Amino acid sequence: MSDYCPISQTDEQIAKKLKTSHTNLEDPTLKLPNHVLRSIFSYLKSDDLFNIRLVSKIWHRNTPSYFSLDFDEFVTPDVGLQESHTKFLDSIRSSLETSEGKLKMADKRVVRVQFKYDENLYDVLRLIEGNDFHEVYLRFGFFDYSIPFIFQSKCLTVLHLHQCGIEESLFIGDARFDSVSEIELDRVTLTGKTLSKFISKCAGVRELRLVNCELLRSIVLCKVDRLKKFYVQLLGSYPCITDVLVVAPSLEVFHFVHYNSSKVAVKMDIRACRMLREFHLRCSILPVGLGHEDFCSDFPRLETLLLGPCVTGKRVKISSPSLRNLTLKFTQLYNYKYSRKSVLSVPNLCSYQYVGRSFKSSFGPSDAPKFLKISISLAPRTKKINRAWFLQLRRQLTKISSRVVLAFIIHDQASFSELGKRGHKLWSMPIGRTSTQVLPRIQHLKLDIRLTDPEESLGCLLKYIINNLLWMSRPNALTLSMPASFTAFALGVCNELFISTREGSCCANTQNKCWRHFLEDFMIKEVVINEKEEAKMFRFVFTWQLFS
Repeated sequence: MSDYCPISQTDEQIAKKLKTSHTNLEDPTLKLPNHVLRSIFSYLKSDDLFNIRLVSKIWHRNTPSYFSLDFDEFVTPDVGLQESHTKFLDSIRSSLETSEGKLKMADKRVVRVQFKYDENLYDVLRLIEGNDFHEVYLRFGFFDYSIPFIFQSKCLTVLHLHQCGIEESLFIGDARFDSVSEIELDRVTLTGKTLSKFISKCAGVRELRLVNCELLRSIVLCKVDRLKKFYVQLLGSYPCITDVLVVAPSLEVFHFVHYNSSKVAVKMDIRACRMLREFHLRCSILPVGLGHEDFCSDFPRLETLLLGPCVTGKRVKISSPSLRNLTLKFTQLYNYKYSRKSVLSVPNLCSYQYVGRSFKSSFGPSDAPKFLKISISLAPRTKKINRAWFLQLRRQLTKISSRVVLAFIIHDQASFSELGKRGHKLWSMPIGRTSTQVLPRIQHLKLDIRLTDPEESLGCLLKYIINNLLWMSRPNALTLSMPASFTAFALGVCNELFISTREGSCCANTQNKCWRHFLEDFMIKEVVINEKEEAKMFRFVFTWQLFS
């Protein structure tokens, strides 16, 4: 220790020495033997290997080789049903025979097949199984095609199935699929019982993804000891999932997205997943089985939490010393109308994001550290934007002690023609401010404009929003994102707003001058263009007077 921090050195010298030592550090993987580095890379999929080998010469030399084959029945000439099937099968057989040497030499063998019909399904799958592929991606044209068997190759590690059916009878025997580490079932028709039997025969599965699986009413996964990542997504008119039971002691990532018209609360038991670090929960109603008063108590290692709408009539308390990243999206955990206490107690939080129609201080973290990154994105209904709405927002933001990035999302929710050419009648009345009401903690304003047709009323709305935001804060920057067709109109509106001449009677009747009196200068610092070289984002940088 004395070599690194002698008593005679100052803090600046110590910091400079540490900074120099960090910049001179070599890639730590260079110290690893080649066979160890190669073993690490062997766990990656073929899509990642291409990028990995571009990092350095050593990585390139130790990246496993792979060979990929792609077959698409839709591009086969449709000269008759039976003849088309025969040509597709012959093309696969011919490609496999021609590539036999390359397949044997490759460390990873990958095959992707797009089926149009199921007449040759059995023969094609047998050809694939005979070549011991490591990654198999199968896509089918219709839901009613059921696969005849699951590959039993000991080389198979990745299996993706899209738009097909899986029958329970496939798992009656003693066959196992322990080499499979990643499974994705996208729009696959199977029952909860079939899923349980399938996964019970995959002892090595580490990542499981279920997307819009028809007939899947329940998810019961018991003793899945190696499962690390689990993703469930069910959107639209699919039957709702009613029960979820996961016993995976090593599970670290769990995403559950469940929206349907029935709005039935899911019974969820994931208490055995004590190693959970990332939890995304986006559903209409908070699942039954998750603790309300101590939401995170069953997950002592939880670091990232995302909550969607999750409507419930009971108070939810989110308290966790391990939580680092928290995102709330249109969350309605209980009736916050008369609540002033925060529902969050996360002393070590590093990042907080909120998305909603309006903001309530009870959604914000209490006793948050000053270095906490807070991002608040609001998507208010156009007809609700008025002076009272902005005053309410300012009152809520005054209770936040950390720096804030405030964003607005404006999209066409109202018929602007009905509002008149000048827009809403209240859009001409700014909120005003007093010297004690400026919110210096708002460092950055963002405005995401999702409008395409420039109208005079939209210009009134844009001016009104920016005007009120600058009344309540003195941000360092304002970023505007918009479609290219709206860019010229929005830029003209902003320039007119910022450089408008202050009349002598502008703030003559009050000591509390408007924001224009304190704005020394502004400039466009950054412009982002799209692939057609059309501007789609501007960033204004402001210079304010130090003393008002």
